[in-house]
Amino acid sequence: MIRGGIPAGEVESYLSARAWLTDAARLLDRAPEALAAELIDTMLGSGAVVLRDGRLRAAAEHTPVPAEALRVPYPRAWPTTRPR
Repeated sequence: MIRGGIPAGEVESYLSARAWLTDAARLLDRAPEALAAELIDTMLGSGAVVLRDGRLRAAAEHTPVPAEALRVPYPRAWPTTRPR
């Protein structure tokens, strides 16, 4: 969401691929896809997210993160260091 939302057609598959959602689905005896769809519907229904320009976006007022602040490698891409 901090990158200007997520395309509406990709949200369910994105959520279904997250470990926390698949764990929650297993605990609730639900299919990950069903839990993802319910989560999206609930967030839309509650007003937590909005669908605008084909993208799901956070509804809360916020200050957008500058794009250059997000151009940082994930920790798994950081170089390894040798002990001294």
